Amino acid sequence: MTTVTEADLKELKDLINNRFSDLDRKISDLDHKINDLDRKTDAIDKKLEVYIAKTDEQLKGIEKRLDETNKRIDDSNSRLNTLTLGIFGIVGVFATGILGIIGKVVFFPNP
Repeated sequence: MTTVTEADLKELKDLINNRFSDLDRKISDLDHKINDLDRKTDAIDKKLEVYIAKTDEQLKGIEKRLDETNKRIDDSNSRLNTLTLGIFGIVGVFATGILGIIGKVVFFPNP
């Protein structure tokens, strides 16, 4: 059987400690990278929130303009309807007058 000497134990201990220190260093590096990613993600979230807020404001402005345009169209339609009714009224009175004159000439040719 082989005997384990103190030097072998110390060498084994150093090897284990070196491996653990390497693992600790790698874990520390991973922690730093994760923290960097978290900061970058937070920055992107803030930018996204600002972008969403700007987009919402722009949409509100567009909706307001659309509402104003719809109002103008409705006003134009009501004016057009009023104008159309007025023209039909004038044409109706004119047609009635012409029919009256034609009726008089046809039914009563000599005055």
